Amino acid sequence: MLFSRSLTVSDDLKNPVPELDERAIAKRYGLRELVYPDSEQVKALAAFLDESLEAGRCSTVPKTAAMVMADFLQGTINRQHLTKGPRMSQEEFDVLQTPYYIAARIITKIQRARQENAKGRIYQTTYLSLTQFIELLRSLLDPGCYWMRTKTLPAGVLEAMEALRDFLSAYPEQRRKGRAL
Repeated sequence: MLFSRSLTVSDDLKNPVPELDERAIAKRYGLRELVYPDSEQVKALAAFLDESLEAGRCSTVPKTAAMVMADFLQGTINRQHLTKGPRMSQEEFDVLQTPYYIAARIITKIQRARQENAKGRIYQTTYLSLTQFIELLRSLLDPGCYWMRTKTLPAGVLEAMEALRDFLSAYPEQRRKGRAL
């Protein structure tokens, strides 16, 4: 007999199902792990954005924080492009998609606070916003960026900086809360 012992309820309680770990799941399916920015990096980037918004011109860019945040945001967008494989459970798929869900929730809150109407276009707006944040961060890292040397920042750049600052202030709290749907 292949299985001589049947499982009982007490066996299930002794060996609970392991908690789903995003990094382990990503590794299992050959995906790149998301590297979450350190809280100090988020604080440094937020302080830079505050200072730049207040002064109207760019201050010294925290390059490491900008690089880590750009990489994280790009990884978040890449997670949205995943398709569920036949061997992947729905729970694992949801864990891999969670960073994008959280980003969508934060961007929706930011838009509501600004009285912008994006109802029914949440994921499209999230994608565009994250892409705009990545472009802003890459521009900050580019030494040839013209507006880094100007006396005043263009209005579109200031708007993107303000949105990124709001996103950075909300993301750590939402990540701690998890995916409360």
